[in-house]
Amino acid sequence: MMRRWLRSLRGRLSVLFAVVLLGSTGAYVLLLSEASAKYVAEVMQQRNRPLAASVAQVLRIDAATNEISPEAIRATFASAMVINPNIKLYLLGLDGRIMNASAAPNEVKLTRVPMAPVRAFLGGRAPFPIFGADPRHPGQPRPFSVAPLRSSTGGIHCYLYVTLGEGLALPEAASMRESYIMGLLLRALGLAVAAALLVGLVLISLLTKDLRQLLAAVRRLQAGDYAARVPAPRGGDELAELAGAFNDMAARTQAAVASLRQTDELRRELVANISHDLRTPLTSIEGYAETILLRQHLLSAQEQQSYIQTIFKNTQSLKRLVSELFELSKLEARQTVPQPEPFSVPELVQDVVLKLQPEARARGITLGLACARAVPFAYADIGLMERVLQNLLENALRYTPAGGKVQVAVAAPPAGTARIPLHIRDTGRGISAADLPHVFNRFYRSDQVRAKSKDGLGLGLAIARKIVELHEGDLVVSSQEGTGTCFSFSLPTCR
Repeated sequence: MMRRWLRSLRGRLSVLFAVVLLGSTGAYVLLLSEASAKYVAEVMQQRNRPLAASVAQVLRIDAATNEISPEAIRATFASAMVINPNIKLYLLGLDGRIMNASAAPNEVKLTRVPMAPVRAFLGGRAPFPIFGADPRHPGQPRPFSVAPLRSSTGGIHCYLYVTLGEGLALPEAASMRESYIMGLLLRALGLAVAAALLVGLVLISLLTKDLRQLLAAVRRLQAGDYAARVPAPRGGDELAELAGAFNDMAARTQAAVASLRQTDELRRELVANISHDLRTPLTSIEGYAETILLRQHLLSAQEQQSYIQTIFKNTQSLKRLVSELFELSKLEARQTVPQPEPFSVPELVQDVVLKLQPEARARGITLGLACARAVPFAYADIGLMERVLQNLLENALRYTPAGGKVQVAVAAPPAGTARIPLHIRDTGRGISAADLPHVFNRFYRSDQVRAKSKDGLGLGLAIARKIVELHEGDLVVSSQEGTGTCFSFSLPTCR
């Protein structure tokens, strides 16, 4: 369980946060300890700043010899160390060479003291603490006090160099770390770190909660639950964008799966429809051909002619079905490329109407044309547009009863548009609300239409719509049962 938690994002973030927080706290404690030591040194140097000058006033340089008597140096050094045993005194030459020391000669490890800290101390501009060399302990710089000793002529004869905190600086720093104030600061720091750690872990848990919800939704989607969604987190951060992107992806996936399922259903329906439309004429052809072969000597010439005409009619039906399937497949694959050219829409419509007039009269239907006066030339593939008009008019004639009317209306382009509207209206039985969304599907015919229609193959409207789409238009239908149907589309005008 613990190993799984550590491998999770929440566990890794929690461990990382704890390590960073504790590391920062350790660094802060080290800096605080170092700062406390520097603070002790600063206070010590600030308090003892005039110490060397005070001791230097006792030492007198002999005007005759321009030297300080060794007895005076020993007496002064001894008196100063009795007063403050935590100091050591040295006389330095102008170049930093150690001339005399309060410590025993075997304790002094240096012969020369660097003068840069001395000049910084006497200059008075460098901030405290200023650390100088400790001749007794090289490599352990100490705060110091220094004052020049001047000769009778006023020139600097040497320097009195006093190291501070001999045997005291480290204990004072340790005692400060162990003091009440430091203890209080460390306890407050510990409480603050514990509170920050607790709050940080809680916040990490809350932040990763959205990720855990997203992970659960992804797993549901992976398992096939395409309705899985993530509650959108508040705010506009990256997690909210991620949740929104996932919800959008899930919605698209759900829509795609639904579309695939619908496509699969349509495919099965398509296969069934093709089988039906192929089986019917093939069965008829087979039956009549078998009859002619087996009973040829019993059939009269008139009966044989009738059977042959029936076979020919069914053969034409099969040919038309295969041709329309091939044409539709080319349109859907975009293999048919329109060859647009300018032409007169009223003249094209009139030619198609005249071609279908004999069929309309045979059915007892009035086929007419209504055309606006000012119709500009269209710019489209005239052959494909003729196919669209013929398919729509044949469909209207097929489902309009005797005594009905079919009319083609060509209107002028509306103001501000460059497309010519066309409408094919009929007074047929109309299309039910349940069938209306499917009229452009391949092979779609309602059960009522399939029972009453013997010549429709269900591909004409699908072909017509694809052709109109190739011309950047849309074929739409409106219908009311018992009143009639209207198909509408538009053609681009000639530029």
